[in-house]
Amino acid sequence: MRIKTKAAVFILTAAIMLSVCVTGVVSHKEDRSFIPRFTQPDYSNSFYYDDNIFYTSGFGIPNCTAYAWGRAYELCKSKPKLCTGNAGEWFDYNKSTGAYPYGTVPRLGAIACFDNADGGHVAVVENISDGMITFSNSAYMGSGFYLTTAKIRDKNPGQNGWEFQGYIYPGEFSRVELNLNSRRRINSDSGLNLRMYPSVNSLRLTAIPEKTEIFVTEAVENDGFFWAKTTYDGISGYCALDYTGNVL
Repeated sequence: MRIKTKAAVFILTAAIMLSVCVTGVVSHKEDRSFIPRFTQPDYSNSFYYDDNIFYTSGFGIPNCTAYAWGRAYELCKSKPKLCTGNAGEWFDYNKSTGAYPYGTVPRLGAIACFDNADGGHVAVVENISDGMITFSNSAYMGSGFYLTTAKIRDKNPGQNGWEFQGYIYPGEFSRVELNLNSRRRINSDSGLNLRMYPSVNSLRLTAIPEKTEIFVTEAVENDGFFWAKTTYDGISGYCALDYTGNVL
């Protein structure tokens, strides 16, 4: 009987380990490659404008809540289950609904929540490197978009006098694809189309020749491609990142 018990325990343990491994694989496949945002979204970006609950209610960008809600929408590709009230209410609202995990450790795509006398503030983690965090922000009746930084060990990251409540984690993301002003090289033999918007159906502005080096100031995902916002020969637009490579 003891041998059978050990065998049963072994089989059960193996099944659990297999389940964990399989779950881990599925979770990894569901991870999205993180594309940081370092510039203000265009008016054509429906995540922040036409399909944004704050914008349609008359409280669009410049507004930290409209921006953070739109950024979560952009990253997760589904309407976020975040608070639609003041920024200072977001963290406790999320805790009460259990919509998303939360904590005090910065992660890519996490929403940093602060409370203050003016209704609070929310910002989005765009980059974590060299002991520093880069946040993207918007401010009600202020700047439509701006970046801030803070040390990872800062208990009140970058906001003196405000109460840091914690981070909301609307999704899991596998890695950073690009850094601010990343340099890329065109790899397409026939050159690469520069389009007005990040879409294969958008107006073609010009073609960037093969081996040309470009600076990427923004990257978004659309039509099954990652798109880089860049400027070539004085013309600003979007080209498909899939046909670019690192500059050695």
